[in-house]
Amino acid sequence: MSGNSSTNQTGLLENLPELRATMEENHREFEALSAQAESLYAKGNLNASAVYALLAAWIAAHSHCGLFASARLERLLTAIGRQAQGDEGPPGRNADRPERFERVLHVASDVRNLGGLANMLRRWIESDPSRTHSLAITHQSGLVLEGLTEAVAKAGGDIVYVNREAGGIIGSARALRCAALQNDVIVLHTANSDVIPSIAFAQPDLFPPVFFLNHSDHMFWLGSAVSHIVGSMRQAALDIATQRRGIAPERSILVPILATPPARSTERAKAKEKLGLAPDEILMISVARAQKFRTLEGLTYADVHVPLLQARPNARLVVVGGGARPDWDDASAQVGGRIMSLDPQDPKPWLEAADIYVDSFPFCSATSMMEAASYSIPCVSRFLWPDAARISGMDHPGLAGPLLEGRTNEEYLDHIRSLIDAPDKRARSGAAIRQSVIASNATPGWNRYMEDAMNAVMRLPPVEPDHVYRNLLSDVPNMGEPDVRLQSLYGFSPPFIDLLRGHLTLLPLGERLRAWRRVYRAGGFKSAGTALKHLAPEWAIRRIKDR
Repeated sequence: MSGNSSTNQTGLLENLPELRATMEENHREFEALSAQAESLYAKGNLNASAVYALLAAWIAAHSHCGLFASARLERLLTAIGRQAQGDEGPPGRNADRPERFERVLHVASDVRNLGGLANMLRRWIESDPSRTHSLAITHQSGLVLEGLTEAVAKAGGDIVYVNREAGGIIGSARALRCAALQNDVIVLHTANSDVIPSIAFAQPDLFPPVFFLNHSDHMFWLGSAVSHIVGSMRQAALDIATQRRGIAPERSILVPILATPPARSTERAKAKEKLGLAPDEILMISVARAQKFRTLEGLTYADVHVPLLQARPNARLVVVGGGARPDWDDASAQVGGRIMSLDPQDPKPWLEAADIYVDSFPFCSATSMMEAASYSIPCVSRFLWPDAARISGMDHPGLAGPLLEGRTNEEYLDHIRSLIDAPDKRARSGAAIRQSVIASNATPGWNRYMEDAMNAVMRLPPVEPDHVYRNLLSDVPNMGEPDVRLQSLYGFSPPFIDLLRGHLTLLPLGERLRAWRRVYRAGGFKSAGTALKHLAPEWAIRRIKDR
């Protein structure tokens, strides 16, 4: 490895003691919360135990501590689920499966009306019209509106808000069980720290099989022990599923990101004219939220492109969604203002005008790149890390292959230069990546992957949680790649009081009052009204707001 890639790796190594110290502190906090959850379970307080397990998982997911899964938490949640089941066990559904899965229950944690998950769920349902699709949501803060509601209704399904049931986490888990028994297969799209599915399906042989969609593949998540099949969206995620999450190889399957290629409404030349650009200007764009353009080692996203734009005065870089970036002003000034960062907006006018798509960095954005590829725009990305950290890069079906990837900043810029200077290469590269994305990420190509997953679900016997625990072996954290890289790029550690306050309403009354006093003494409430609101149980708050 050479050039900037070596520089970045050296920078990480110089910072390695600090990174490891942070991860060790994160792990101590994770262990303390896990122990608290176990203590509450031993006292028979299942709801409080579940909430502290959730908090431990939240820490592991967002403040990386060297784990992708935890046998300790999976075992605890299975025990909670089995005890909460009592003698009211449902009839066995997993062993006696239908010849074809006709009824699908999608389970999500909180589906915002605007966002990737809502769009992906809608696309999935619309792309599989031969089945009935329902949706259960475990922590929904409002009501699902617009397109997703219509898609579920058209598919003959229902939407169930399980957190409107009294009884805390256990009550929600029981409501989820009831919904699951009306279906043939369960697809989990849940948040990393959502404990409700793990509790609900703690006895996998009694329920329809669970298909876990590994949408958060670079982070810790719960659910390994109850997942009949884990569908990952890229090869690096498949590797981590089997090596670090305890998933047996035969239960780990590839299911690419599902995309809906947009229809072009304006030809490129006309789109440029509408944006006030000259017809011979080469427009490079990137589409992502501001957080994906983080500055590393004092080098901003804009800085990297300055030499290229100085040498190519007919080129311009526009970032759609980056918002105001005062730290890019100097770089933009060096190239006559030809680096722009726009507020979040509909990227379609820019995509229709674009000649080249350049990925966000250091956080890649696969969904945005697939949308760009659908317009036959050649795509360029950077991966400056060691191969062991491939989970931080782009190796998604549809993109891997036609994507031009630079392993150093200079190689990345060379790819862009070659596209600027060769219109024929731009056309060939754009056509190749569009064809690849349509073949893997759009119907009917994507459906073949999905049907393979469903066939695997039917073929395999119910998952046994004890086998998953043994595959995980222990909760000893890894302090090498890719974990230190993930902490460097993604890890953050908000004050624990903020995290506790955000989950107070899930706790049973006694524990809620104790935790509420802790937050209050720490000054964690902004007002008396906010403090009072956090004394109510979650289910009651949601029912009132629904009205």
